[in-house]
Amino acid sequence: MEFRQLRYFVAAAEYGNIGTAAQRLNVSQPPVSRQIQALEDELGVQLLVRTTKGVSLTAAGRSFLEDARVVLTRSRDSRDRCRAAGRGDVGRLAIGYLGSVIYQVLPALLRDFRREVPEADISLAQLSKHDMVQALRDGVIHVGFGRYFPGEPDIIFEKIQDEPLYVATADERAGAPDRPVALVSYKDRPFVLFPKGDRPSFADEIIALLKARGIQPRIEHFAEDATAALALTAMGAGVCVVPASLAAIHWPGVRFTPLLDDAVGSPIVCAYAQHCDEPILHRFLGAIRR
Repeated sequence: MEFRQLRYFVAAAEYGNIGTAAQRLNVSQPPVSRQIQALEDELGVQLLVRTTKGVSLTAAGRSFLEDARVVLTRSRDSRDRCRAAGRGDVGRLAIGYLGSVIYQVLPALLRDFRREVPEADISLAQLSKHDMVQALRDGVIHVGFGRYFPGEPDIIFEKIQDEPLYVATADERAGAPDRPVALVSYKDRPFVLFPKGDRPSFADEIIALLKARGIQPRIEHFAEDATAALALTAMGAGVCVVPASLAAIHWPGVRFTPLLDDAVGSPIVCAYAQHCDEPILHRFLGAIRR
């Protein structure tokens, strides 16, 4: 049994005439007649009653017509889904993330991607750097987002954008950010840095940034993560340099002030395995590069 036989039979049944069906199918009439006859021979029943005026369905034909329509519909649906998956229009996209990219940058990227590919099945998992790299290698996730990664021979690291930096200070009147100030204004203040582990890290970048501006930072605390760092900042333990995605969130007792230096920023990096050829990954990468 072939799909074309089903198509020819359904067309003949719907139009009530083999000649008309052949015209609509854009084929000559003899092949349509032969294929329907071959289908009847295979099934061992007569599907159509032929007359000089056209064709009509037998009882077996009426029963088979319903099944033939279902088979053809499922075939078309399967074909469409297969082609969509090949284009990256559907499928599962597993994403790993690390740190503050989850607060603003990653949601914005995913929101834009979902507008373009609404059928994408997106999952998110928070991972350490080591676990993220291993998950990429094992195919557990397709892409990971963070800021600083050690080099890996089989993993591609691609900078997506730079985030502006802010300085967080304790302030019971915390509200809208102040006007930009120079980082050197805080040279005599103690600093709270984060994260504590997983080097290289955002903390390394800030230490290098301070030293490049002639500031020998007095590090009061090395916090485990951004949440702990801002809690320490709120209690007055020191000032903390943070990316814009953290400054966009309301933190009680903390005021965020943008840095005056527009050239200063923190990189957002996506990572993916060289060997990963999933169409939805490459569709996603194309979207976030625009």
